[in-house]
Amino acid sequence: MSNITSELKSDLTKSLESLQTLRDEIRVRLHLAGMEAKDAWNKLEPTLLDAEKLAGDVSETSRSALHDILEKVKAFRSSLPS
Repeated sequence: MSNITSELKSDLTKSLESLQTLRDEIRVRLHLAGMEAKDAWNKLEPTLLDAEKLAGDVSETSRSALHDILEKVKAFRSSLPS
């Protein structure tokens, strides 16, 4: 495996792990949130499945797409009550 491929795979793995952690934090915070936040999460959560599929494709495109999903999930988490 080339160095670039190894680096891409490492970045994808780290991003996926971050998404999984964020997902778990969001699920806990949703108990405190209102219905609007829960509806927004129900629309966003399926993108996590997309992220898992993207992580299997070691490419710049998948890294970029995974990064975009990660940023959306972080922004959503920030909008929830602590």
